[in-house]
Formats: sequence, C-alpha cells, structure tokens
Amino acid sequence: MNVCIQKIEIVPIKIKLNEPFVISKGALTHAKSTVIIIHSDNGLFGTGECCPYRSIHGETQEGTIAVAKAIAPLLIGRNPLEVHALVEVMDRIITGNASIKCAFDMALHDLAAKCLDIPLYSYLGANINKVIETDMTISLLSAEEMVSKALKFVDQGFKILKVKLGKIPSATDVERMVSIRKAVGEKIILRIDANQGWNYLEAKYALEAMSELGVEHCEEPIPAWNRRDQIRLVRESPIPIMADEAIFHHHDAFQILADQAADMVNIKLGKSGGIANAMKIASIAEAADVHCQVGSFSETRVGITALVHFAHAWSNIIHYDLDSPLMLSEDPVLGGMKYSTDWKVTLEDTPGHGASFDPKFLQLFTTIAIQ
Repeated sequence: MNVCIQKIEIVPIKIKLNEPFVISKGALTHAKSTVIIIHSDNGLFGTGECCPYRSIHGETQEGTIAVAKAIAPLLIGRNPLEVHALVEVMDRIITGNASIKCAFDMALHDLAAKCLDIPLYSYLGANINKVIETDMTISLLSAEEMVSKALKFVDQGFKILKVKLGKIPSATDVERMVSIRKAVGEKIILRIDANQGWNYLEAKYALEAMSELGVEHCEEPIPAWNRRDQIRLVRESPIPIMADEAIFHHHDAFQILADQAADMVNIKLGKSGGIANAMKIASIAEAADVHCQVGSFSETRVGITALVHFAHAWSNIIHYDLDSPLMLSEDPVLGGMKYSTDWKVTLEDTPGHGASFDPKFLQLFTTIAIQ
C-alpha cells in the first residue's frame, strides 16, 4: 500500500491520580505521559502513549519529549505499514529509551491496522478468544490502610488483588498480608509485588512465611541486577516468582529464562519498547513453556487498549494487571477498551486499537508538530 507518514504530533500530558500510588520505590501523585499521534497522507492517524517512571525506566517526561523530537523527523515520509523497519530506525538512533519508543510503536501499530481497515488484534494474528479480567492494586501503606482498601475493592467486585510490598524488615510485609487475607477471606486471589524492595534473605523469609496465604505469585522480590540470588530464590521459594523489572526486552527474557531466574514474566509495552518487541518476549516465554502477565505503569485507556489487543495474541498470557486507568482522576479517552461490572475487559471491533484522546483534552497542553 502506497502511504506515507506526513506529520507527527508530540503532546506531553499530565493527569492527577485519585490518590497517591505508593510502591517500594516511592509515591506517585500524577501520571505524566507523552502522547504520540502519527498522521499519514491518506487522512488516517495512529495514537500511542507512554508513562515513564524515573525509578524504573530511567526516563522522564522531559527526556521522552527530547528523544521524540529526534525520532520523529526520521519517520516522516516513511510507510507506516513498515512497522518493524521503523522500530529498527528508532533502535539505531538511540539505545534504551523503551518508554518513548513504546509510544511511537503503539501509534504505528494503530495506524498500520487502520490503513488495512482491521482491528489491531487481527493485525497481530489474533482472535478475541479468551476472557480477560483485571486485578486491582493496593498501594504500600500501613496494614490498617491496606486492609481498608482491600475490603473496598472487594466490595466493588474485584476478585483479584495485587498487593504492593517491599519493606525491610519484610516481617512487616508478612503482617500486612496476613491481615489482608484474614479480612478478604479465601476466595479472593492475592498477588504480591515487592518492586525489588527486599534482598535475598528478606525475600526468602517473607515468601516462606506467606506460603500458607494462597499467594498466586510474587513480582520482582529482589533487585533486578542480582541474577545469582534470583536463581537461588526461584529454586527455594514456595511462591512462584515473576520477573518484571529484570526483563525490559527480548534479550533479557532469553537470559532470565535460560538461567531459570524466574518462573513467569511480566510484559509491559512501556518496558519492551512497544508491541513489536513485546511479541518477541511473549514468543520466547512461549518457547520456554512459561506463563506471562501483562502489566502497566500509569497509562490511560489508550495504552491499556493497545495492551489488551496484544494480550489476545498469546495463549501463554494468563494474568492481567490493567487497572492504571482506574487510578486516574479523569478519563480523556474516546473509544477503546471498557471495564464490565465484574472487571472483565472488552474491546470494540473497530480498525486499529480503537482508542484516541479527546481533542478538547489535548488542547489543554502544548503540541509539538513535526512534518
């Protein structure tokens, strides 16, 4: 198809959270995302976004804007259907910077599927063939506050709760989990995420102490760089270990799984650099017979919509952490994925990923146009 990229818009946005989101790395009060809108000469456009976490990506919103201004001119005039070639262009001009590359990749996939007049899941070779239900995340607070939030979420109909931990001594985290399990009962699924907050000994103690609490899995209990202790912990833990910050791209996935340093993998588009590289991670995990989860940072329903399309493409993706839009104080997105009353997630059968930002919302921010 003879089509080319005509204009790229870069829009830094900011949305206040309903309340501070607290993990072991610190607290977040606002989602600062960078929106990428890629326009083609056939009148279509694709939308992507990223929400960098400094403590995880090593990127800031200001940095994503600077890199976006360097990437955008190299894509002007190129065919948006050549998604993988354009991802290679981004990787050639700058290493890392997965967050902003994700926003471009997401917009390219949206535009490419629109050009072919098919939903993104079809573009990825998928069908809507499974039920996707999100969890809800409890911030790292006092035990009393966390129990209160757990009960609130259960009252709202959530059947799966993800609990942020990662404090030292980890005995305080065990107390948190004992209190939460007692409060919510045995039927609620509990997952935990330490965000690298423990060391080996603290993690070993906590995981063994929580072995009777029915915890489904634990994300990144110790620092991502500590491969030696990751391997030991996977061998010894009574609770399955999921790699998150240890896996940004497919090279990480290969090394972690080859070393048996994780039982499962958490795939985030904002870590991998977008859908193209996330597909490679899912493929490596599938080859290793490993289950995956899809997760988020603080994206709006635009980013989560693209993530849901991706999740439908892989049968080994069985866990879903898609709650970030629920933490935002406003929803500036038109179309896209929707939550049902029982927190299952559905997609609209429209070309592309089906989500875009309300133009009135984007007008509140400065748009940088490259053409």
